[in-house]
Amino acid sequence: MSGAGHTDRAERRHVRLRLVLRSGRQEVSGYTANLSASGLYAQVAEGATDAFELGARLGLRLPLPGAAPVEATVEVVWARRDDRDSAGRPMLGLGLRLIEVTPADRERLDAFVGSFRYCVVCADQDPDHEEAYRALEPELRLIRVRTEAQALSALESNEVSVLILGEQLGERDSIAFLDLLSSKLPRCRASRLMASEYTVAGQLQLLVNEGQLFAYLRKPFSAAHLSQVVRRAVDAYALLVENERLHAELERANAKLARDNDHLRRRLVGAEGSERIIGSSAELKQVIDALMRVRRTDANVHLMGETGTGKELVARAIHQGGPRSNGHFVAQNCGGMSPSLLQSTLFGHRRGAFTGADKDHDGVFRRAHEGTLLLDEVSELGMVEQSAFLRVLQEGEVVPLGATKPVKVDVRIISATHKDLREEVRAGRFREDLYFRLVVVAIRLPALRERKGDIPLLAVHFLDLHCELKGKEVRGFSDEAMRALERYAWPGNVRELENEVERLVVLCEEGRRIPPELLSPHIRGASEQAQEPCEDCYRVDGSLGYDQAIESLERSMVRDAMERGGGVVARAAELIGMERSRLTKLRQRLGLA
Repeated sequence: MSGAGHTDRAERRHVRLRLVLRSGRQEVSGYTANLSASGLYAQVAEGATDAFELGARLGLRLPLPGAAPVEATVEVVWARRDDRDSAGRPMLGLGLRLIEVTPADRERLDAFVGSFRYCVVCADQDPDHEEAYRALEPELRLIRVRTEAQALSALESNEVSVLILGEQLGERDSIAFLDLLSSKLPRCRASRLMASEYTVAGQLQLLVNEGQLFAYLRKPFSAAHLSQVVRRAVDAYALLVENERLHAELERANAKLARDNDHLRRRLVGAEGSERIIGSSAELKQVIDALMRVRRTDANVHLMGETGTGKELVARAIHQGGPRSNGHFVAQNCGGMSPSLLQSTLFGHRRGAFTGADKDHDGVFRRAHEGTLLLDEVSELGMVEQSAFLRVLQEGEVVPLGATKPVKVDVRIISATHKDLREEVRAGRFREDLYFRLVVVAIRLPALRERKGDIPLLAVHFLDLHCELKGKEVRGFSDEAMRALERYAWPGNVRELENEVERLVVLCEEGRRIPPELLSPHIRGASEQAQEPCEDCYRVDGSLGYDQAIESLERSMVRDAMERGGGVVARAAELIGMERSRLTKLRQRLGLA
């Protein structure tokens, strides 16, 4: 059951009503149980419709006994594809939440839920106990049957809580009828009682032990005794249904946890114990070749590349394939922190070293002891931190803030930045001696626009990943959508592509291919612009003079760089190897500022 999540049994009603769900022009019938005023559980034939995806909104018509049906809009909050009906047939189980219902229908539904009575089917025609059976009403809903066919029909069309069997039902005795129930309705949730003045102790005990019989009523019995036994049977039935519901919820929670764990494992562990690096382009193969050569050494590595190109992914692969794979891998971004906080994060501090330091803190160097430390955006370190960092590399020890004695550490360093460290050294912003300590082996990670051939592989990989994580089936990309992904420049690189694919998985209809209309507007717009002829492009027919052609080329380069740099002038200047001030002046001259 979905809804407000009540646990009081009075707020949860186990009924069996015919319902009709509508999705567009499609109508599917099913049954509902575990009904409350805020939600319900439904079973529909598996494969009847592809509209039952998480978050889907459906029309609902729910007939109520002796009243007009309730019309409402419901939302699918969970789906269980391994569900089965009372006859064991495959069904699709749905948790539905009421989200739109008229006040009048809400009031009628509330009244129905409040007036709910557990259903008892009585297949005993003994006139001596007629008054005892009648005494079960009005607390319970009593259905009297005379034949096997009537009994089976009542069990199939109602959520039966208790079944009372007399000595004989037609030509078959009660024990034979129990065998028939077990074969035809293996999941019939009924607490079965047998009422008889005859007893075969061994056979009855076997039925009780096998769970086919809840209790035996030896005739004659009083109305009070019958009511007491039936009440116990109702409680046992309610507990059974509640346990089944909790078991189903636990299965769904475990399935989601398994998907989450598998998603995390696939992100962290791939072939040969390292993360999966997806791609087959020549540019990526150069990176992998360099990675394979350096991973089994203990040399410090410097990774160069734009934000989102996968520097941490490569760093993890180096760690997991290297001699320190049994140690910790610790990643730390050096940007955006005050000097005091950065020093404490890197080197640790002692209690009382500064205001708020109420306990000792191990820095990332000590946490990565005998393992690997990735320092991302290492170019953002200040001169004080650079000096302390150099001491760690030279002496193999750190001095926590507030400490008087150094602490030995043994760490492999992988540094990363999107800036050119050589240029930072020339500008006096980065120590040259630290540069040579860090950059023993340098690996440049290509931007995604430089390896466009890998975009389809990455897109499909992320599609599979997020479909599995969200428990949703999307049947790939349309050709036009994939072409649009390949045309886009991806200034945020692989990280931006993954975010876009995750968004598409959420928005795409279950079981469909992703159409181009679902793409983000800027990606769709870039694709449409790429298909139009460029008005400023240089034409080889000589219609533009030399100065005009140069200006046209400059304008195209600046526009492309600004687009790839996400509109950030500093990033665009780095992309085309130009000083920021020079690019600003060029944009002003071309009228593009």
